[in-house]
Amino acid sequence: MPRTITMTPDVASAPRAPQTAVAARRMAQIVDAAARIVDERGAERLTTAAIANATGLAIGSIYRYFPDRVAILVELGRRSRERLHDRLLAATSMGQPTFEQAIDAFVDTVAQHYRAEPSVRSIGLGDRIDLGADREHVAWTEVASPVVDALVRDHGVPAALAVVAIDTAAPMVDALVELAFRDHPTGEPTFLQHARLVARGCIRRVVG
Repeated sequence: MPRTITMTPDVASAPRAPQTAVAARRMAQIVDAAARIVDERGAERLTTAAIANATGLAIGSIYRYFPDRVAILVELGRRSRERLHDRLLAATSMGQPTFEQAIDAFVDTVAQHYRAEPSVRSIGLGDRIDLGADREHVAWTEVASPVVDALVRDHGVPAALAVVAIDTAAPMVDALVELAFRDHPTGEPTFLQHARLVARGCIRRVVG
């Protein structure tokens, strides 16, 4: 099972919506620094002081945009889900000639996301931060909606079955990819191949 990190928010942990382009850039700067710190030291060691040191910002400036460090992690998870969605959209836009290749492209894109995003091996898509009742849950049929659309568009899978197939297979794919990257910086090939085979079998069973 993927590891979780228990965090206790000091206050309601929601980032403040940026009102200007300057604020949006500043928030992105803070989240980028947090991603590097999480990758290097782990989410448990993320502090506003560390972010201030990495960005050159005053701690008070960080609190203008995020009420606490948990809010930064929540935003990091949200951004990770958004970026994975965009990667899946790019990967499926050209279509795959066979059903198996379409599923493999899904798994390989999740693996690419693990390589490209500094924080994902620690906090996943935000779902590995234990916030109690407020813990994030990945809505895979939204994050991986381009894969659902590709199965329908390119391979004639009924939409309702495609949704069930991805909702069933995606958590298993994510768990196996997480294992592949746990002790291997580019992903242990055996685990990645197992993720492809599991995804193929699971999706095939659902769609028939």
